[in-house]
Amino acid sequence: MTSASRKAIEAMQALASQDLEQADDEQIRREFIEDGLDPAAEARRVAQKLDAVVAQFMRDRASAAKALRAATAHPGPRPRPTLARMKESIQAAFDKEPRLATAFRDGKRQTDLDIRSLYDDLVSMGKIRSRRK
Repeated sequence: MTSASRKAIEAMQALASQDLEQADDEQIRREFIEDGLDPAAEARRVAQKLDAVVAQFMRDRASAAKALRAATAHPGPRPRPTLARMKESIQAAFDKEPRLATAFRDGKRQTDLDIRSLYDDLVSMGKIRSRRK
């Protein structure tokens, strides 16, 4: 569609909207009857079309949301290596990259949960290559 034809259509829509706004309900009913149309039947037909358009829009929106959720969904828990292997991988990451640092609470011994969390963090940062597929 060219720019000129788009402008012409927009101008016709504006005139039709203006004409409709200026007409009162009784005048619109008379015009329907003059054209051989039943105003109530036409109102039902328009309402059904609007319902269909809204329903299709809602279905499309739900499908798009579902597709987005599927594309961005977390794949769920994946198996980790043994705790001993995690410790080795963490140590190797720190040995390989001396500027890498971490801090633990009060310098105390790290719990197994701390080790697992640190391992997951280093994997997500790309400092440890996960064997997960």
